[in-house]
Amino acid sequence: MAKEYFYDHFHQDSPTGIGSWITEVFSGKIFKYAKIEPGHRILEIGPGRGVFADICLKKGIEYSAVEPNEQMAASLEKRGANVVRTMVPPLPDLEKEFDVVVMINVMEHMNSMQDALQLAGQIREVLKPKGKLVICSPDYLNLRHNFFNCDFSHNYVTTRRRLKQLLVSTGFNNIKSCYLSGPLTGFICFIVSALAGRLPFGTLNAWFPDNKVVYKLYKMQLAFSRKVLILAEKPS
Repeated sequence: MAKEYFYDHFHQDSPTGIGSWITEVFSGKIFKYAKIEPGHRILEIGPGRGVFADICLKKGIEYSAVEPNEQMAASLEKRGANVVRTMVPPLPDLEKEFDVVVMINVMEHMNSMQDALQLAGQIREVLKPKGKLVICSPDYLNLRHNFFNCDFSHNYVTTRRRLKQLLVSTGFNNIKSCYLSGPLTGFICFIVSALAGRLPFGTLNAWFPDNKVVYKLYKMQLAFSRKVLILAEKPS
């Protein structure tokens, strides 16, 4: 496989203004949920366009990333990030310990349960005692067939229950979790994500793949589909 091309399809569509705002608010909520503070050392696996990275870098937090896509890695380095270019698993040798490891829309890309276990176990090894692993992934119970249709590399089914079991099985404790629908949380999150899950834009996009309006509407539907946000600690 030509790894330098992996995920190049991500660059073929620029986010809309409202899409960028949703992503920024969404990433800000994850930052607060993780309780990241000045002096913390952060590792993000699969940073994408680097919205979460920008939050960390603007606050002067030491930030590193693991990213296989050359274009995204180069963009992050220009903004001051330390980047290792590789796919996971396995996690590369990083020669550091981290206070927080963040995976936003990444765990669902694992090929199997064995890969998910391997990566979570390796993350545990690079965390400091009481360090935190933060995962945010789509909730299959809400997306259903769109979980696989929206991205060719979605393989490992993620739900709140499955992610908690994965973290317990790799030696984490003090696990807490919540749901997000775009920037929304709480009861309104359930209402909006339930409506998003019933919208027909995925089917319409399959029927009219070249219709840009339908494609944008499908992306908006995905943005408001429910995600699991889960945090776990490495025992001291």
